[in-house]
Amino acid sequence: METSFSRALNEGLGPARLFVGGVHGKESQTTILAMRNFPLSVLKNGKLFLHNFTVSPYISTLERHYYDTPTGLELLDLIEKIQPTIYLELHCYHLSSYFQLTREERKKESGIPALVELDKKVLIGSISPIIRSVFFKKYDFPFILEMPCDPSVESLEVYLKVMEVAANSNDRFSILKKLEELYPLAVDKLRRYFVDFSDNFLILFEKTRKHAQKIDSSNSNDLEVFIKDLNEKLDLNLNSIQLNQVKEAVLIFLNYKNNKQAID
Repeated sequence: METSFSRALNEGLGPARLFVGGVHGKESQTTILAMRNFPLSVLKNGKLFLHNFTVSPYISTLERHYYDTPTGLELLDLIEKIQPTIYLELHCYHLSSYFQLTREERKKESGIPALVELDKKVLIGSISPIIRSVFFKKYDFPFILEMPCDPSVESLEVYLKVMEVAANSNDRFSILKKLEELYPLAVDKLRRYFVDFSDNFLILFEKTRKHAQKIDSSNSNDLEVFIKDLNEKLDLNLNSIQLNQVKEAVLIFLNYKNNKQAID
């Protein structure tokens, strides 16, 4: 099955939006269904870029190594080029993983909040904090959207509905308002998870990023000590996995940005 797909739409002034699918593994074989069935006419203003990757080795987007792979680097280049304020990362999952993805303990185990079911097994949540911190502002809308890898007609309809809402909205607040009308309990959870992330992870990332730019940051051990001490000093209560993700995010910022400047 051919899964490569790219489309750029421009309706004048408005936000830049980027929807990417199949960023790892064989997920592109499912997300291509959404790309091909997405109604392009819903875009009323601004820009929308649709891109579905080809099949690639499965490496979690929570791992910094993913962003050193050809697909990961292509993804970063797309984000850097388009600079979207609305970003949807389209995924699929096996139903056997549903509990693991949605359980409250996920934050302790993976450093990120649980995904939230909207309806018909379609899940939503924030993207990897490793790039969320580096490429997006606090009140942008960078989200993951997941559906079963063998989706029912109903699941695909919900998936496409969320894509339409994101394409036909101008910012995070209007997207959440529209989704809240459809899925009030789910959006309430998303708001609570966002506060936890924005008020802790982003604060630590920004302070560490500024510190790292002033020193020789080639020694990641020094960064680890700084991050751990600052987490305790500010009483942010990030766990060890999240502290490592802050370090990885800072290293991606330094390495990727420096490499881009060298090339440019």
